[in-house]
Amino acid sequence: MIENSKHSILQKAIILVVALFAFQLVSAQYINTDIKARILFEKNTEFITFKAVGENVTLADRPELRYDFIVFKKDANNNTSKSSQGDRFFLKANERKILSSVTINYNEDSHTIIALLIYDSADKPIGQARIELPNGGKSDLDNNPTLERIEVSKDQAEPQGRERALLEGFVIENTITKAGRDFYRIFYQQYLNSQIKTSKNIVVDEVPGRSRSTRVTVKVDNQLVWQFFAQPRKEFLKEMAEIAFQKSIAYLQRIQNQQNRTKY
Repeated sequence: MIENSKHSILQKAIILVVALFAFQLVSAQYINTDIKARILFEKNTEFITFKAVGENVTLADRPELRYDFIVFKKDANNNTSKSSQGDRFFLKANERKILSSVTINYNEDSHTIIALLIYDSADKPIGQARIELPNGGKSDLDNNPTLERIEVSKDQAEPQGRERALLEGFVIENTITKAGRDFYRIFYQQYLNSQIKTSKNIVVDEVPGRSRSTRVTVKVDNQLVWQFFAQPRKEFLKEMAEIAFQKSIAYLQRIQNQQNRTKY
């Protein structure tokens, strides 16, 4: 009787383990599928900054999301510490957003783990990213293929209009009025803040229109995605920049999806 009871308990334990394993497999299918979690880094001579990034790769807005950005450290004496940042946030369709950042000293010698978790409105994990640095800030970040570096060149941060070379993966400005330049600055700032990584050029052109008006066009990889007649009102330019940015991201996403289908 006792033997049967032990056998029954063992069977239940096996069933529970199998069920949990199956649940993890099913859950894993939805991690980083619609909402991707990424951790980017940039390094100077003294510090390393890690940025938590959430990306919506769908065509639908995703409200009521939540993130946890966690840093675990263990020093040479096995003393451990934990710091975390978290908040609720909203991602529009095809939007990429910097959620938080943390900076560590380059000379720091500790076993460091940095993790980003993103949860949906039901508090279920839908995105995750993790970086482990056995030597803390002294880890070889440049040669780690699992890490994504933030690259912002001086040319990219300070565009020079028509005199600037047409380089791959840049946002090019060809504007002729203050309204056009203001639109470009708003659009470009949103582009930078979203940490877009693409080999395609985005070109903002402005040409004379009817009467005294001008027409602004935004092209991605030479494909027109948005155009409008310029107005000096700042709120109008912000609205146009938001629409142009979302349409640019959607077009870049379509290109990426086509490339992925071609690979397989």
